Amino acid sequence: MRSSACVVVALLAASGPAAAHHSFASEFDEKNCGEFTGALLGVDWQNPHAYFFVDAKDARGVQAKLTFQTSSLANMVRGGTPRAYFVTNMGKTVTVRGCASLNGTDNRHAASWIRVGDGPLHRVGQDVEGFFGSNN
Repeated sequence: MRSSACVVVALLAASGPAAAHHSFASEFDEKNCGEFTGALLGVDWQNPHAYFFVDAKDARGVQAKLTFQTSSLANMVRGGTPRAYFVTNMGKTVTVRGCASLNGTDNRHAASWIRVGDGPLHRVGQDVEGFFGSNN
């Protein structure tokens, strides 16, 4: 009896992290995406996703601090966008392509790409719209 209880507790503990992972479609609206231009305010570089913040106009045209979630840190670094990219561009004007949150959280988006000025696009998230020739 005691060993059965230990097995149940171990299985429940192991299922927590697995259940915590989420898909893009469960959190963001791929049909509600747009480009936002403003000053890069900061970056929160943490696993499993980084977040960066831009002072730009929201969907209603009101100036606001927008939050963008990225893909995994490993994917971004492997793709050529390390934390230093954000740090060296702090305060500069950026354009970001992002899809709005499904749960109604104001000013929260999943970022697809970011660009400083008229520089190259840096892929920082899933390519749900096919900008990079894929839909992932």
